Amino acid sequence: MEWGEQDLSNARNAADLAIEHLQDAVASGRSDVLDELGWTRDQARAFLDRWEAMRRLSESNDPVARAEFERAVRSLGLRPGGVRNSRDVPTDVKGGQAEGRRSRPPSDYREQFKAYTQGTSGE
Repeated sequence: MEWGEQDLSNARNAADLAIEHLQDAVASGRSDVLDELGWTRDQARAFLDRWEAMRRLSESNDPVARAEFERAVRSLGLRPGGVRNSRDVPTDVKGGQAEGRRSRPPSDYREQFKAYTQGTSGE
């Protein structure tokens, strides 16, 4: 997957918006965002402090710091514009196939899954 300068800029902007949202939630005392992340207020503040320090370093002339920040931005799960997830494709383009992929359950749950499917099938 190739990241162009525009893709990286878009990812930085999206990250900035997410950081602002988290900062607003922490400042206002709202816990919905923290609950969704599974973080405490102290964990969120520590993350925000680390992110801000990394962002400041990325603005320096140090190419290593800039590269580290760009790697962090890329790791956020944002995708360049040309890459699409199958869930992003409209249903009519999929040919009416709206069902997701099927995969095996994790090995820790395989026996429970098997018992559940046998129990619901009426056997």
